[in-house]
Amino acid sequence: MKEATEDLAARLAALEGTNGKRMDRRRASPITAFLGVAGIAALGGVLWLALQPKPEGLLATAAPDEFQTLGTGFGDIAPLRLPEPEPLSAPEDAGPSAAELALMESLATLRAELEELRARPAEVPDSRAESAIAELTAQIAALQAASHEAQRSLERQLTERDRQLDQMRMDLELARLNPPEPVRMGPTEEELRLAELERRRLAEAEARAARVASPLIAWSGAAGGRADAQEQARLSADEAFVRTGARPAPTTRAEVIVNPSHTVVQGTMIQAVTETALDSTLPGAIRAIVSEDVHSFDGSRVLIPRGARLIGRYRSDVALAQARVMVAWDRIILPDNQTVEISAFGGDALGRTGTTGFVDTRFSQRFGSAALISLIGAVPTLAAGKIEDGAIAGAAREVSGDLRDAAQGTLRDYLAIRPVIHVDQGSRITVMVDRDLEIL
Repeated sequence: MKEATEDLAARLAALEGTNGKRMDRRRASPITAFLGVAGIAALGGVLWLALQPKPEGLLATAAPDEFQTLGTGFGDIAPLRLPEPEPLSAPEDAGPSAAELALMESLATLRAELEELRARPAEVPDSRAESAIAELTAQIAALQAASHEAQRSLERQLTERDRQLDQMRMDLELARLNPPEPVRMGPTEEELRLAELERRRLAEAEARAARVASPLIAWSGAAGGRADAQEQARLSADEAFVRTGARPAPTTRAEVIVNPSHTVVQGTMIQAVTETALDSTLPGAIRAIVSEDVHSFDGSRVLIPRGARLIGRYRSDVALAQARVMVAWDRIILPDNQTVEISAFGGDALGRTGTTGFVDTRFSQRFGSAALISLIGAVPTLAAGKIEDGAIAGAAREVSGDLRDAAQGTLRDYLAIRPVIHVDQGSRITVMVDRDLEIL
């Protein structure tokens, strides 16, 4: 325990000695601090001087020099002299290269072969080979001439064929524009009818001549003559019926539609809408516009497009109980400046002939006027029945009769008033084409 205490005391003493030395060092540190402060101050002064703005110096300006009249044109500049060229040394002759030696050997070989060929005796040409070559040359020339001639002949044939095709095309166009009349296979119905009439006329003339020349004296009688005429008419009608039934059936040949892509065939329905209103009081013109496209016979093209116009006429003759107006369409005007003439009946939306509309029967005008006229004629008659004087009553009856006679004509005219049909614009109509139309 004591030793430990002594050891601790020794260590404490050692530590105290070390602290004393440090205190001495600390006592000498003010000098170092002074030197450090002085150095820092000097460094700060240098930095302050360095950071001061420098005064801007004046820019130097150019001053004119006097023209030099003395010395060389270069002034004080001495021209640079080029060094003397070194003499070239002549290349040493190293002799021919390997390529040159090979070329010289090849030339020597060729010269030797040429000399050998010159020394060789000339060969005698073979006449047979020359003649064969000449024959072959002649055959080749003949074949070439034949080939050229065949080519020219083929060109002529092609030209002729093209000309024939053009001619056939022109003939086809002419035939299409002017179709030939169908060949008749026999007499037509009209010719047969005329022939039958001529035969009957000749028979009647012969019978009349025979009666005139007959020696028989016949007394005419009304009953007998009428019976003979009826019997003759009956027999003539029966004979005409038998002969009409025995007529040969006509034969009709089929015709080919030459250009179906440009043809609207007969019976095609054109749907249209009226542009102008219609009043059957007076006849007049009517116009309509096509509402649906009309295609060609083969369906490949639209020949009458929507927007084409129809021009037609309508009649004013309307009978009693008639509800349709007769309309005839005469012309189609296409948008591409083409026009087509037709002669077709107009129909309603379902294709029935005639155009329907509002029917004004004018009932009040007809029967109202008739009733008024009848009343005017009946007044004198009623007045005559109440008049006691015979003379005045007779005069009243005569006046009533005159009024009745005068009113009958007027009443007849009023009763004959026909109805009026009104068709508004925008009504749907149909037009059935009456012939084949060829439109380009």
